[in-house]
Amino acid sequence: MQHASDLDFEHDHHKGDGHPSVLFYNIIAISLFVVTALEVAVLYPPLNEFSTQLKVLILLVLSVGKFAIVVAFFMHLFFDAPLLTFLFAMGMVIGTGTVAALINVMPAAEHPLSPRGKPAHVQAAPPGQPGAETPAPAH
Repeated sequence: MQHASDLDFEHDHHKGDGHPSVLFYNIIAISLFVVTALEVAVLYPPLNEFSTQLKVLILLVLSVGKFAIVVAFFMHLFFDAPLLTFLFAMGMVIGTGTVAALINVMPAAEHPLSPRGKPAHVQAAPPGQPGAETPAPAH
């Protein structure tokens, strides 16, 4: 088991065994923080004035880039055989395609807060005034 005192704190990005040093992982963590801050900034002024399509595109690009960085370095795919990276990528493509197809096939769900007809607590205005409704005849 490796202890914190055994970690390599060299200032180069790669150690002799082909894996990055702690400094490199700190740089990756800082870059992920910056990308996350940019994703949040898209939702606040003045960036929230962009069109919805542009905001979605920006968020997709940032999140895909962040996902690729996490998978490449923290899941160590960058250091594995290219076949393993290909297999992981194909699984992600198939999963993403499945979700996109299901989103387009399924009907849109009704929002639970959307109004459904006339609320029962609304009282009709007195007859002869604007907005007055005539009661439905009883059967």
